[in-house]
Amino acid sequence: MPTLTYYRTAERPAIKLWLLDDDGTLIDFSTGYTFEFKLGRPGAAATLTKTTGITGAAGSGTETSGTPNVNVSFTAGELDALVPKGNTTWQLRTTTGGVDRVWQGPFKLLDVIS
Repeated sequence: MPTLTYYRTAERPAIKLWLLDDDGTLIDFSTGYTFEFKLGRPGAAATLTKTTGITGAAGSGTETSGTPNVNVSFTAGELDALVPKGNTTWQLRTTTGGVDRVWQGPFKLLDVIS
């Protein structure tokens, strides 16, 4: 997965993900799933955990053209309290029927120029 780069004080755009099943097809997250998004380093406590602002969909197409099957939106100021550490990891846990799946990828949080 490509590195997601975000800046403290700039919570746009939403993270758009096209998550695939083992057979390479988009997973339909439009109903029956709960979501948890985390930022941090594997094996350590998360620096951010969010369970709101995450929307699942059926999705279509690919990242270059189509509709994502998961959107993660941040509220104003949600990233401001985090200390920029350069490269960290994003993690999304999806749960349905008591069974979890986890996806991870690189995340870079930077300061803006003042």
